[in-house]
Amino acid sequence: MYTSGGSAATRICGWGMVVSAGAAVGCSLAGVSPYPPLTPELALAGASALFAVAWVVASYRKPKEPDHFADRPRKPRARRGSGGSGGPNPALPYVFGFGIALATVAAFLVVFTPSTARGQWEERMLAAGYGEFEVPVVRLSGEPEFVPAGQDNDAYYLTDVVVRVPFTAGPREVVVEGMYSAAEPLAPGAEVAVYYAPVTEHDQVEEDALFLSFALAVWVWPWVIIAGVILKSQMEASDLHRLRRFRPAVHLPALGILSAGLVLLLPTALEFQVAGYDRLPAFLASFTPALALTWVVRAS
Repeated sequence: MYTSGGSAATRICGWGMVVSAGAAVGCSLAGVSPYPPLTPELALAGASALFAVAWVVASYRKPKEPDHFADRPRKPRARRGSGGSGGPNPALPYVFGFGIALATVAAFLVVFTPSTARGQWEERMLAAGYGEFEVPVVRLSGEPEFVPAGQDNDAYYLTDVVVRVPFTAGPREVVVEGMYSAAEPLAPGAEVAVYYAPVTEHDQVEEDALFLSFALAVWVWPWVIIAGVILKSQMEASDLHRLRRFRPAVHLPALGILSAGLVLLLPTALEFQVAGYDRLPAFLASFTPALALTWVVRAS
């Protein structure tokens, strides 16, 4: 939201709301807090909510400016592109279009925030030197399983093998199930790639989280850019300029929808459940930026 141009208080509150909300979205996208509690994101989102309340109060309290020069000819308002401050800002469609898209994906990414226990465990693993290492196969742990070629895959083997892992306390033999090999089954002496931390022998890392991050990067971000371009193309700076002046019937419901979205993010951000759910409310929150925009468009 933006403020009307006639009051310093409303301008300050409005820009404070925009800046703090944008910073909260940026922290969510960058993963500043890797696991709950999402302290920076919550602090910035809370600041945005406070600025929104202050903007509403300042807009209500703003006195009407008397026109002492009603009988004098008025100077023409600055036109767009003339360098004056009275015309619409051409950056408004970009701020609204890409802002809505980024806020939506930021709320969506909160759904996949790992739990505190998971996040702390990952930190310990990384501190312990977790990574991919080549280790030798000592012996087979079972018969190789041949998977024939299909419509979507070539033929390959899956083999349970015992590998020698050089932990810091000394080498240990560890069973690894379902090692993939294409041309022929694995045999003792072959080198295979495994993920582990050299100082521990019991923890195993689930690679689905890594795949999820890759999938989000490949499939989500292009759609964010496309959505931002489409929204921007549908917005005129002159239309958005009128939204800078507070109108209760337009802005109060929109702020209420955005506040509801913030509340729905709290179970995941603070790691507590509501009716047995914590991720579902965050998923529902990802729809609130678009709902708020829809309301503003219909009410305007």
